[in-house]
Formats: sequence, C-alpha cells, structure tokens
Amino acid sequence: MTRNRNNVLAGAPNVAVSGGFFAGPVITDKTQYPTDASTALPASLKSMGFISEDGVTKTVDRSTEQIKDWNLDLVAVLTSDHTVQLQATFLEAANADVLKMIAGEENVTVEGNKISVKETSDDLPHRSIAFEIKGAGAAAARVFAADVQVSSVGDVSFTKAGLIQYEVTFDCFADLDNAKLHTFFETDPATTAPAGDGTGV
Repeated sequence: MTRNRNNVLAGAPNVAVSGGFFAGPVITDKTQYPTDASTALPASLKSMGFISEDGVTKTVDRSTEQIKDWNLDLVAVLTSDHTVQLQATFLEAANADVLKMIAGEENVTVEGNKISVKETSDDLPHRSIAFEIKGAGAAAARVFAADVQVSSVGDVSFTKAGLIQYEVTFDCFADLDNAKLHTFFETDPATTAPAGDGTGV
C-alpha cells in the first residue's frame, strides 16, 4: 500500500477568502456550480463571516431495507431514506446576512447600524452555500451545496462570559445534478513525499 502525506488535509478554513464560509441565493444554472476546489466561486455567494472553532460537520444518514428470498437469503439492499446535513456555528451575532438565513428575509430589518429581528413560523429561505478549506501549500478542499435550508437553530445564550452565537443545521436538497452535496479536493502539485515515505502497509 502506498502512503502519501499529500493526501492528508486538515479541515482549516481558508481565511484568505474571508473566513471560509459563503452563502447566497440558490444557483439555478448548473454551469455556475463549482467543479473543483480552487476556481473562484460565483459572485452571488457572499462571505458569512466568522464560524466557531468546531468548523463544519457533515452528517450523512442512509437507511436501508434488506430484501430476502423465500429461503431468507439476501438478494438486494435498497435505500429507503437518505439525508445529508451540514452544521456550523456562526459567531457574528449582528451579521444581517446570517440573520436573514436563520430568521427569514422578511423578518430582518436593517437601518444603518440598527438591526431588528422577528421570530415567526415563516419558512426559511433556501440558499447555495460553500465552505472553503485550506491545506498545506496549495492543497485545498471545498464543500458545496447548491440548495440548502436551515432546519434548526440551537439555543442562543446571552451571557457576559460567552459570545452570542447561532448553532445552525442545514438540510441539503438534491440539486440540478441530483446531488445533495459536492466535495472537491486538490493536492499541492509542487510537493512530493519525502524519500522513504512512499510505501508501507
């Protein structure tokens, strides 16, 4: 088995691109979808500011049903349910774009440096989102979902000892490619594995 350190990436944000998390209106032209980890994102996706040190968590939940024959031998495994979720915690409590995403466009009013937020039962807006991840050298990763909706926001605490923050879960919907999530990786072409580090078990 070949081992290659170039394939090892940490999940650090690409802070060179404004914090690493971007969101905007749902992209309806799939030719605008990212196809790699380094080409510039569509201009419609805007930085959402700081997210917490926990980064982004992807959860894939697949339920299956086993189909057996008369002899009770397994003949097929069918997917009965499949969901993809992303979770991140936003640290910019007064970021109007974040607030519109988690409370609804019509429930956030901005007047200069004043922001008001109403909590209602309105359906929350769909968004396209991307997380930009930086590895060593030119290595990079990108997590892109063309159609997500906030499904839950965790409890918000107002304390002197902590930041006001929003723990947000996004449900991912099938996009124009019938994919709920796209993940892209790029290794650093200028880096080679040190001698003696290329093989092993």
